[in-house]
Amino acid sequence: METNIYPIEIEFEEYQISRLQYSEEKLKELREQHNNTHSFFRNGDYIYISNMDGDDSVRLGETFTASTYSDDKITASLIKHIFFRTFKERFSHIVPVSFYPFRIYSTRESDDLVRALLPDHLKDVISYKKLIEIQLRLLEKDGQPYFGLVIRTNRKWLLNKNCKELRQEGFDLIGCEVLHSEHLLGLEGILAPNEEFIGKIKSVTGGLAVVATNFGDQTIPLIELSLIKTTGNIKAYLTFATTEQECDRIFSEIEKGKAEYLNPKKEFKEIASIARMLSTGRGSDNQLLHLNKDGFCFKISTTPLSSQQSSFELKTPTFVFDPAANRTEAIYPDRGLSNFGPYDSLNFDTKSPNVLAICAKDNRGSFSTFMANLVDGLPNSKYFKKGLKKKYDLNDIHLEIREVNSTTYEEYNSIVSDIDRKPDMAIIEIPGNFKKLPDNQNPYYRLKAQLLTLEIPVQFVLQEKVRNHDEYLLNSIALQIYAKLGGTPWVLTSSQSVDREIIIGIGHSVIRSNAFSGNEQSRVVGISTFFSSDGQYLLSNKAKEVPYEEYFEELLTNLKDSFARLQEVQGWKDGDTIRLIFHIFKPIKNVEFDVVSELIRQYSQYRIQFAFVTISKKHPYMLFDSSQTGTQGYRRHIKGQFVPQRKSNLILDSSTCLVQMLGPQQIKTNRHGASAPILIRIRLPQGNYNAESIEELLFTDIQYITQQIYSFSYLSWRGFLPGETPATMLYSDLISQLLGKLRKIEGWQANVLNFNLKRKKWFL
Repeated sequence: METNIYPIEIEFEEYQISRLQYSEEKLKELREQHNNTHSFFRNGDYIYISNMDGDDSVRLGETFTASTYSDDKITASLIKHIFFRTFKERFSHIVPVSFYPFRIYSTRESDDLVRALLPDHLKDVISYKKLIEIQLRLLEKDGQPYFGLVIRTNRKWLLNKNCKELRQEGFDLIGCEVLHSEHLLGLEGILAPNEEFIGKIKSVTGGLAVVATNFGDQTIPLIELSLIKTTGNIKAYLTFATTEQECDRIFSEIEKGKAEYLNPKKEFKEIASIARMLSTGRGSDNQLLHLNKDGFCFKISTTPLSSQQSSFELKTPTFVFDPAANRTEAIYPDRGLSNFGPYDSLNFDTKSPNVLAICAKDNRGSFSTFMANLVDGLPNSKYFKKGLKKKYDLNDIHLEIREVNSTTYEEYNSIVSDIDRKPDMAIIEIPGNFKKLPDNQNPYYRLKAQLLTLEIPVQFVLQEKVRNHDEYLLNSIALQIYAKLGGTPWVLTSSQSVDREIIIGIGHSVIRSNAFSGNEQSRVVGISTFFSSDGQYLLSNKAKEVPYEEYFEELLTNLKDSFARLQEVQGWKDGDTIRLIFHIFKPIKNVEFDVVSELIRQYSQYRIQFAFVTISKKHPYMLFDSSQTGTQGYRRHIKGQFVPQRKSNLILDSSTCLVQMLGPQQIKTNRHGASAPILIRIRLPQGNYNAESIEELLFTDIQYITQQIYSFSYLSWRGFLPGETPATMLYSDLISQLLGKLRKIEGWQANVLNFNLKRKKWFL
């Protein structure tokens, strides 16, 4: 298995570099006088200087001896600057889009996927080009640190005309979202202008536009503005410059070619080609030496990092369907449910649920059939013969179907407000066009808020799916309904390494009114979901939206409350070993280690360890398997070439691991492209923090943590297939996202979720 990481070869452990005491004025002065020959960057209290092409007799600072890896931030900055200047010397015709991450557009005509489809007058005006992105990372192999370049490619639309030119052509700019371009002083032809997404054009007078921004209306010259390169804007201009039929034809051709240009095999080969271009001299296979005049030098490997010695075997968990763990299934949880029934069948307290079902009057026939099939099953199906009632060992389902004359909130609300006896569950048919409505006007969120306020979990079903349901849809909906009623369909075999292990998921969502620069956004934190080591959903702490700045204080408050409840529920005893694993959405600050360790020390009667773990899909790393020939998918198309099998992994260092969550079997079509693995990282204190003071409290086994996260990806009761992220993060994110939407509904109070709904998966 290969990666998109190309190691950087440095043959020395120390090097010398010039530096000066930092001041903003001094840094500006140095760049103005010596930017053509030197690079300058700040680290801490110093300005560091790299002489690329200057006079050796000119001394700009004192000499400092740096350690290649102990002073890794200085080394990393030096590598970036030498790499950038070497690239510009070799490829002076290419103007990078950004310094870091280093981004360039391919100049090959074949890498512009729209060029051959355009009329001659639009070639190089509109383009759909390959964007190459390169990042630098400090990694570890066999206990030794090293730097590596991480190479990725993407596709981006370009429109090579500013708003002044578009206006002169007669293109209507009113209402268009625009970028403001700013040329960086002294970097013309070296670095592309900085572009900022500022707002919408309100009016145009002469060569000036009034733009509505987050700082109020601003008047800006049209020559400094350009359209943001969304598919919608490109289509609008292409339609203007040609015809609607021609625009549709071009986009249809691009769509047809997706399977080819998104092919992971092709992407792997393209990345390898880029790496060779960066690492070797022209007309030579010898590695190019990147160096400055101070003696710092490095080479870029032509061979990517592989996983031959840096991976381990991840095991698919065993699914358990009774508290004694006698009824188990090794592969498919759905098969276990069909054979044994749910895990908590014997003590589930809603054996005969009352269900309120609401549908449109003109769809009553289809909806009645849907509900009958949901409750009783499809006799000739493979996965849903038993139906909700028998598959989940329910005694009966008391169903009341009510109709609405029109799908408005008022019609639905008239039924909800007229409930005589509170049901255990509501199932509501809704039209697909609800998705287009603003959150605060959307009947979906208004109804959800109303029903949750009444402590009634709700399952929405699109009208189109009601009419065209099959066993797969019914099977997933039945699973969600049982979980929303408070049931536990299955758990996992638990670890016996500690007396108690609690996994705490902390999710978030970002709420903002628009994407323009200067927009005030709030990050809503879902605090938090608690799981036992076997995957049982223990409880959700106070379900309330917490501003980002307050999340940690809220977490500590809730941890104390949860400890008190868990001690009682789980019967903790003095001397028990307890492990807390936090699955969290952001890197942790050092102060947070202090506060959590101080909290733990308040429970001296237990032996407690903890770990902060981040789980991310947003990172530059990729995994490839050149031996993977793919599998046959829809219409016999081959999908998943060069995509590693699910659970393939690579340990990047002692606290970081990549895990492939979507293999060839999980990828749906041959147009999916390469599937990014998730990045699992155990967070440790940074900088000059005295880690020895809390070392005994930290749990740092990356293989154990990775296996646990992988196992928890099989616990999403939204469906039977394993997910890309563990249930801890999925549930916490779902809670925070829903809270972020519901907070816009007038009269909503999140406190209602902290009572009877607390142990029910109302957010699925």
